[in-house]
Amino acid sequence: MDYIMGIDVGTSNVKAVLFDEKGTEIQVASRVSETINDGGNNEEQDMTIVWEKVKACITELMDSKVVAAEDIKGIGVTGQGEGCWLIDKEGKPLQDAILWCDGRAVAEVHKITEEHPEIGKLYHRTTGTPPLLGNQMMLLRWMKSHRKDVLDKGYKILFCKDWIRYNLTGKIGTEITDSFTSLIDAQTGKIAEDLMKELDIFEYRDYLPDPVNSDEVVGTILNSVAEETGLAKGTPVVAGALDTSATAIGLGAIHEKDACVILGTTCASEMVMRKEDCDFGAENSRYEKHPIKELYVELQPTLNGTPNIDWMLQNISNTKDFTEIDKMVESVPVGCGGVVYHPYISVAGERAPFYHPYARASFFGISQVTTREQLIRAVYEGLSLSIRDCLQNVDKHATLYLAGGGAKSPVWAQMIADVMGMKVMIPAGKELGAKGVALIAGVKLGIYRSYEEAVEKACVFKQTYEPNLKRTEKYDLLYELFRQVRIHNQQIWDYRHQMNKKIQAIKED
Repeated sequence: MDYIMGIDVGTSNVKAVLFDEKGTEIQVASRVSETINDGGNNEEQDMTIVWEKVKACITELMDSKVVAAEDIKGIGVTGQGEGCWLIDKEGKPLQDAILWCDGRAVAEVHKITEEHPEIGKLYHRTTGTPPLLGNQMMLLRWMKSHRKDVLDKGYKILFCKDWIRYNLTGKIGTEITDSFTSLIDAQTGKIAEDLMKELDIFEYRDYLPDPVNSDEVVGTILNSVAEETGLAKGTPVVAGALDTSATAIGLGAIHEKDACVILGTTCASEMVMRKEDCDFGAENSRYEKHPIKELYVELQPTLNGTPNIDWMLQNISNTKDFTEIDKMVESVPVGCGGVVYHPYISVAGERAPFYHPYARASFFGISQVTTREQLIRAVYEGLSLSIRDCLQNVDKHATLYLAGGGAKSPVWAQMIADVMGMKVMIPAGKELGAKGVALIAGVKLGIYRSYEEAVEKACVFKQTYEPNLKRTEKYDLLYELFRQVRIHNQQIWDYRHQMNKKIQAIKED
């Protein structure tokens, strides 16, 4: 039997996964990723450590001898998107990677959205993505203004998976799904050079590799990497895809109108469509390229996903047992006694379906009779309503595929089905991003004749949830409340930020 390796370099974890032709996870090796936070808005990772962790995962798989090296026909790489992974001409990191969830470029985003909105609109219309914190072009502007001495020593700016693929193959490059998130002219499919000129960063054009298709074989494993990890020399490596795009493939979302949600660090909501149906520059819209050439994705990747659950476990719940948590959530009726939670817990605010750098999480409607259980359910409902906020244009007759760590909870999965009024399907297996790039590699290398065959053979679903339409009626009303409070809070978030700056400026004796 043939096998494929998928590598997934996430924000929280790094994984290497072996799959057989049926999409079965033969073995998984993982390492925790450490994020460096200075106590403020900066989020970074040590690039060398990230590569060492990937290498350790590969070595662990190969040392297990569960699959012979020569039976691994290819490798696909996926990972977190955006950010700034800067290397010099020797291929060495010039600094820690600045991540997608970093919040330092507030002034740069503000300048082109508030002071020069015509440039912000041009950015959105050209790339299909509004200017956001963590976008590579915004971070390039920040680097030019605040760290130009380091930037001028650079050679290429990569995305996370490109850094890993470079270390595997020695080949520098990127591919279309990563670049499409903020660098590509949506009409031409090439780097948006005119936009770079408007942003006064065109001098760094050569720092951005021209993208290739997701399924292109970009190189083979370096002999030194093969010897160190146990991989076979000459193992082909495909370009791969952004983690959200890869997961769409891993879930089987390969047709127009398919929809999926990844319940992870970010809750990424996706709707598959064709280019002619994309409205580049429309309010609250964001598009990315699907790995299949003719398809696109309307993407709404919130900054705020399961970290809300982590915070709840740490600060509200009296247990971290998810079985007990599910029981608590089930014990509370829809609406949580009038308590609504807005899940904007990231230090960088929120980016989908709206952008606000100072958005913050809050409970609305707490009274003296509010219970711990109601607060816990409110967190889950707030996240579910945020997903609905992102999927306003979804076809309700379509199937919603659910992936990520949060999909393990049957109570949360049912809640999402009820909130959306849609059938929800949960896939077998956990490593959907790694599976996605494995399937891309498998199609390219002839293991599968087509993506349809790959999905038919490798995408299996273990659970289906049908919506309770009476609960959907309730959530229709609750969503309106959720949305109105969110809209009215935007001015308050700005005011809070201003007051906090004034408070911090007052020095106590």
